[in-house]
Amino acid sequence: MSKEQTKSETKSCPFNPYAPGFDANPYPMFKELRTHEPISYWDQGHGWIVTRYEDVIAALRDNKRFSTNSADWELASTLGTAALIPERDELNKSNLFALSDADHARVRKLVSPAFTPRAVEWLRPDVQAIVDELLDAAEAKGTVNLVSDIADPIPARVMSSLLKIPKGREVLFQRFTEASIKSILPSLIPSEELAAVREGIREGIVLLRETIEERRRNPVENDILTTLIQTEEQGDKLSTSELLSLVGSLIVGGFETTVHLIGFTMANILRRPELFAQLKAEPELIKNTLEEVLRHDSFGKLGLTRYAREDMEFGGVKLKKGQRLFLMNNSAMHDEAAFPNPETFDVRRNITASIAFGHGMHFCLGVHLARLEGRIAVGTLLKRFPDMKLVKPPAFGPHPVLRKMETLEVQLLARS
Repeated sequence: MSKEQTKSETKSCPFNPYAPGFDANPYPMFKELRTHEPISYWDQGHGWIVTRYEDVIAALRDNKRFSTNSADWELASTLGTAALIPERDELNKSNLFALSDADHARVRKLVSPAFTPRAVEWLRPDVQAIVDELLDAAEAKGTVNLVSDIADPIPARVMSSLLKIPKGREVLFQRFTEASIKSILPSLIPSEELAAVREGIREGIVLLRETIEERRRNPVENDILTTLIQTEEQGDKLSTSELLSLVGSLIVGGFETTVHLIGFTMANILRRPELFAQLKAEPELIKNTLEEVLRHDSFGKLGLTRYAREDMEFGGVKLKKGQRLFLMNNSAMHDEAAFPNPETFDVRRNITASIAFGHGMHFCLGVHLARLEGRIAVGTLLKRFPDMKLVKPPAFGPHPVLRKMETLEVQLLARS
């Protein structure tokens, strides 16, 4: 592509994340884009699709020229969250992606100690108990949908334990999560679903406020929400809106990431008998397997979004201030220039270059919690059901931003 080409001069972008078969295997389409049109303008998404590792990592590192704040999008006033889902605007204004660099660093420094591997390790007994209880019920059924029967309930229960969410509220928080994920790119939500998404956001914000206020009245020892609230009240380090956004982001990230991490990992294991046998012989490789699944079979459709802070030339195209970029980390992690033999699933691969959880100052805050849940869930499944079998390939449902695995039918065969 000539360096003089701009959006108006480029041919129609071949990217179509809603094409039949994309959810099951998007990687041939990504390879085509990386090879022939690594940066191209996608009309439906009103933004540039960036597919090569080199370009994706360059944009993730360049906080001076690229913003994470969706309010900086050129079409925010008509197609952004504030325009289409104003209920979410309250959360967006104070989330980590919208804060200035100085405020982002301040808030991140304040809350990061609560999300270190050591800090989340205290949840291990609770996670193990939740997984064991769910697998007891699943064993009685024999054949299960591993997504809805096991993967879905785990993060809901863990998040309830983490935030001490009152019994009976888990379903409402999960509805808020699903609505929040869809509202990341509201212009891609089908019009007939918009009202339900807005209602889910409204309900969620009410629940967030009620949960925070209840914890103000009744602090709990060794409780992350109590810690965040008390930190806010000591020197006004964390504003109420920042606290609301942080808790909202924690719930959203804690649900969806873990559900798909468990589901996609088990699908990859069950489709590979040699891998299943290897993990039974070397269970310590489960950790590497989760990371390789995140690289090899990412559940995201549209990667990470950034917004041009200025007119610039980037990767051979001219960007205008305010234009949106979809940094396709799912494609980048299949780039031959960064990962040798990227199509090969290799549990012994060096994945230090992985950008599954982002990169740099916006690296995912909840990554260690997601990994803990994933390792316990997958490890316990393999130990308790070493002869389980995949009944049929996974089935995917429609979703604007996720390869949403809805069904993974598995026959559980307990150790005799």
